Amino acid sequence: DFAQTWRDWAKEEPLPRRAHFDPVDFPRLLPWVVLMEVLPEAAEFDARIRYVGSEIVHYFNSEHITGMTLSDLGPVYWDRWADVGTRVAAARAPQYFRGAPFLVDRDFVDFELLALPLSKAGATFDFLLLALSRLTGDGSGD
Repeated sequence: DFAQTWRDWAKEEPLPRRAHFDPVDFPRLLPWVVLMEVLPEAAEFDARIRYVGSEIVHYFNSEHITGMTLSDLGPVYWDRWADVGTRVAAARAPQYFRGAPFLVDRDFVDFELLALPLSKAGATFDFLLLALSRLTGDGSGD
């Protein structure tokens, strides 16, 4: 599983480097991934969205957000996603969340979110990698 892959990467240094995540190695996961670059100069957690997978675009109506910051999305979305980033920053480890798409008429769909911290050089929290899994009626992933 992807969390275990992150743990294997983390054996080498306090936080795995972003370079460990080569999209070519995860073709089935890419549609379900969001990659954000943390903005260290921000007073509160903020990040620039670098990649949004096609399934994320579909379920969250998030086309055209690549290059934007979380704060660019407005306070409602920033609140929700900055909380995820803040928790990952504090834990410096994988974090799990569960929920449904927010404000996009798809609240009937359940997801589990795996949020992973990545680093440029192995020590600082520089990237937030999100991987979603759509849950089926019995609570297991697709």
